[in-house]
Amino acid sequence: MDAQTTQRIVIVGGSTGGSSAAAQIRRLSEEAEIVLFEKSTHISTAYCGLAYALGGVVPEVETLIPIAPDQLGQRFNVDVRTRHEVVSIDKDDKTLTIHDAVADRNYSERYDKLLLSTGAAANIPAIEGVELPGVFSLRTVDDLRSILPWMEEKKPRQAVVVGGGFIGLEVVENLKHSGLEVTLIEEGQQLLNHLDREMATLLQAELHAHGIEQIFSARLMRIVSEQGRLRLELDNRQPIRAEMVILATGTRPQTQLAESTGIEIGDLGGMVVDNTLCTGIGDIYAVGDAVELPSRIDGRSTLVQLAAPLSQQVRIAAMNITGYPHAYPGVLGTFVCKVFSLTAAAVGYSERALKRQGAGYNKVIIPATNHVFFYPDVESLTLKVLFDPLDGRLLGAQAVGGQGTDKRIDVLATAITARMTIYDLEYLELGYAPPYGAPRDLVNIAGSVGAGLLRNDIRGIYPDEVAAWRKRELEIIDVRSADEFELGSLPGARNIPAEVLRDHLDGFSSERPILVCCQIGSKSTSSQRMLIQHGYECMNLLGGYTLWRLFHPGEMTFEVTSEAVEKSDNLIEEGIVDVRGMCCPGPMLKVKRHMKSHTTGTPIKILVDDVGFLHDFSNWCERFNHNIHDVHKEDNHYIVVCSK
Repeated sequence: MDAQTTQRIVIVGGSTGGSSAAAQIRRLSEEAEIVLFEKSTHISTAYCGLAYALGGVVPEVETLIPIAPDQLGQRFNVDVRTRHEVVSIDKDDKTLTIHDAVADRNYSERYDKLLLSTGAAANIPAIEGVELPGVFSLRTVDDLRSILPWMEEKKPRQAVVVGGGFIGLEVVENLKHSGLEVTLIEEGQQLLNHLDREMATLLQAELHAHGIEQIFSARLMRIVSEQGRLRLELDNRQPIRAEMVILATGTRPQTQLAESTGIEIGDLGGMVVDNTLCTGIGDIYAVGDAVELPSRIDGRSTLVQLAAPLSQQVRIAAMNITGYPHAYPGVLGTFVCKVFSLTAAAVGYSERALKRQGAGYNKVIIPATNHVFFYPDVESLTLKVLFDPLDGRLLGAQAVGGQGTDKRIDVLATAITARMTIYDLEYLELGYAPPYGAPRDLVNIAGSVGAGLLRNDIRGIYPDEVAAWRKRELEIIDVRSADEFELGSLPGARNIPAEVLRDHLDGFSSERPILVCCQIGSKSTSSQRMLIQHGYECMNLLGGYTLWRLFHPGEMTFEVTSEAVEKSDNLIEEGIVDVRGMCCPGPMLKVKRHMKSHTTGTPIKILVDDVGFLHDFSNWCERFNHNIHDVHKEDNHYIVVCSK
């Protein structure tokens, strides 16, 4: 039997990466001796389910631990040692020093191949009060087991979540489902920094509609216990009081062991590996949250802490360790995240990341719906695609919306992997049936618009570019109907519906550029082509007024009147307006028509599933002095109670 098949393989870290690696190595080598060290009592924890267990969506905490140490050991013939921490590595002698916490002793072990899967730890801010009762982080099953009994005993009513990333958003949603009033504090200017700001605005609106107070650009300075409650002091506003706090302030790679061994740490704070996932020290490999990896797009170093890339790294590291050479192709950072009734997903680079790199790019942002308008339960879906301005190569994509959001990002992740271009998307053949999409899918439309921009067939600007054009005394023409225009438009816009635009051609100056806009950019495209053919310099507002609202969200407020009104479920049937399943601006136009004929002062109950409606309706009611009495979420739709 040769040395290759009798090698001793040691794995440091028994979480998902380490446990999966042990199983994969055994599948590839029945003869190898495998030892796994884990400093805690658990292995193979499904960390992505912690927040859902907190909210009771996952009813049993034990289901987050799919395999026990003894089960892994028996099934795959692995020597699993929990509560054993590797404290040092001698790379020359290929030995480890391990601390056995049960026996409180140190001892040595040798290895032939070593795999580090040390992961990341919760990044707890170094401030006063983080150790107070009622202040928690949520990174491990032990954290969860501390929080749940405390909540059962104390029955808190108000909670603060610090951090608006993946974990923070999941915790906010699940605490809200548990009946708590929730405030979210984010040090940055937006939720979910993996998205560009205008896309994150959609998530902010969704949280607002669920009654989540959001505080941005605020740093937590300290937490103080005050008469049985907690007082959170911020750097830019009055203190906030709550009964519990969950710190979701990100994670940091656990690289102390690697650093002490002499493994190179990159600029992003993770271990540096080659395309075999081997560190610069021979026979020491690394995977997971503590490893920097090359981008699949351009080879740039990235730090991606996601489960799907980890699964791929484990398979490739296991193959290389057991003598089956295989190169890691790089990471895209594809993710999907649930935020109440919305889905947020992305792949590749964001616009903000490309700006930081100084990279050239072009973009397409398409506000649309997840399937054809006539099929019930249509939902909004906004897609953003970034591509190279020279050859159209795809660089990244983001999507926020209802069902089918993840599907579009998965399609685009495949397209980026295949090194496809924006031109390829235009005629990509995708499945269609009314419940799932449209004959020209949103991905096709993004390809068509992007290819049109590169071919100069489409002359358009985005809402964030309007300010620069205004310096040329830009004339803005809104070609929607008068009813749609009344609901809101760009500042300084003049309403000339597309149907009568030809009758007003003599009223435009040939010295001033014209910007035409509509609801989502389709009607204005036809108007633009007509104006260009009549000799005018004309641009189209890409994405229309719908996209303008994302770049200029303002403050969404629902001013609920103090007038006593019975709960919405007691209203007479004649006062119910059901606009569920309608896409913008349909809900607003239907409600507006109903309000015209409705008796002044009599309550109206509106059923709606488009969060964008809430923003428009609030502004419209303020403009025309209508009263909003109640706004709340019920099942999968919103209920608004108002009166004329």
